[in-house]
Amino acid sequence: MAGERFFLIYQEASDEECLLTIEPYKDQQELAEAINQLQAKQVDEYTIIKGKKMKATLKLAVDLTEANENSKE
Repeated sequence: MAGERFFLIYQEASDEECLLTIEPYKDQQELAEAINQLQAKQVDEYTIIKGKKMKATLKLAVDLTEANENSKE
């Protein structure tokens, strides 16, 4: 199929941030190298999707509440 590729999806998290990454790869060799790099960073949970170019939309909801400044415990 023309335009078919691999998509590698993984998440990296720390105390300060959480990063979700989706990377496209044209062939299995590039994908294998990327997985080796993830394993070197000790990221061992990931998803691989094989398909055509995809379009993504990010929807994010954040609830903010006013902080109580009088509470200094």
